[in-house]
Amino acid sequence: MLEIHFTDADLAKVTIAEDADPMWELLMSSYRIRRPEGEPFFGRWRKGSRTAVPESGRLLMSAVPPYGYCPDFLTPAGQATIGDGVSALLETPGKVLAADVAELASQGTRVTPWLRRLAGGETRELHRLGTALHDYYRQCLAPDWETVRHVVARDRDRLRANLDRGGPQLLLSTLHPDVTWTPPVLRVRFPIAQELHLDGRGLRLIPTFFAHGMPTTYKDPGLPPVLVYSIGHPRFDSDAEPGPSLVALLGQTRARVLVTVATTRCNTSELASMTGVSLATASQHASVLRASGLLTSARSGKSQIHEITPLGLGVIRAG
Repeated sequence: MLEIHFTDADLAKVTIAEDADPMWELLMSSYRIRRPEGEPFFGRWRKGSRTAVPESGRLLMSAVPPYGYCPDFLTPAGQATIGDGVSALLETPGKVLAADVAELASQGTRVTPWLRRLAGGETRELHRLGTALHDYYRQCLAPDWETVRHVVARDRDRLRANLDRGGPQLLLSTLHPDVTWTPPVLRVRFPIAQELHLDGRGLRLIPTFFAHGMPTTYKDPGLPPVLVYSIGHPRFDSDAEPGPSLVALLGQTRARVLVTVATTRCNTSELASMTGVSLATASQHASVLRASGLLTSARSGKSQIHEITPLGLGVIRAG
């Protein structure tokens, strides 16, 4: 169990990450490649990314065991881009690198020679890691980054709506299924016993696309306090692959549009992003499917929100 202790000052300083965090997404995706959880959501991405991981990107895997402690320095907080994140990582003080690698060893993880050199102060190894992170991001995350941002933004909007409606108390009460708010303590299902006293620093909430299961935080209580948690996953875009009969009936793209809407209600812009087509193409296919009674569309502000109909579900099941 992780117990996060709040003061009144901390409640006033609960913040929500402004965008998908590239360093946390990168770290969590390295777990998804090697671990079986979340197959319905990440299976197709996992299969494609395993073959796409560049040789330099394997350096990351040797620093991150598939289970257990991960060095805190790999996820510098609050970085807007992968470039910002890697730059922050390259500025990690040597004593921090040494302490994190020592913690990794104390947890029973085999420390590879390059990590020992890193802990010993060889800056060349830190720059090698920076290159590896850039390469891995470019090959495995960048192709889907806009989808990641869209899905994370939906959960961020949920958090903000709850914060506006009921303040931090409601926000913390509805954060995640593995989180329980019993003022002044936020209790989080966690693999070890850990306590975090915020002491007026506040807490930054980071919804994360590639996270799965229980939330996490830094091992070092002296770092800026964060809680990183998995968002609700109706789907991951490449999982929405229609069957051959449905493709024969509707065509490949229109069938994918229908299956996508069946797995998550979305607006036209999100639909275009998740199916890999232009906004105009997504709108055209949605119009045809709506006219056929396979989906419905309702106005929400300036957007059209699309949802599957019972007839649409029946067509998918038949296909």
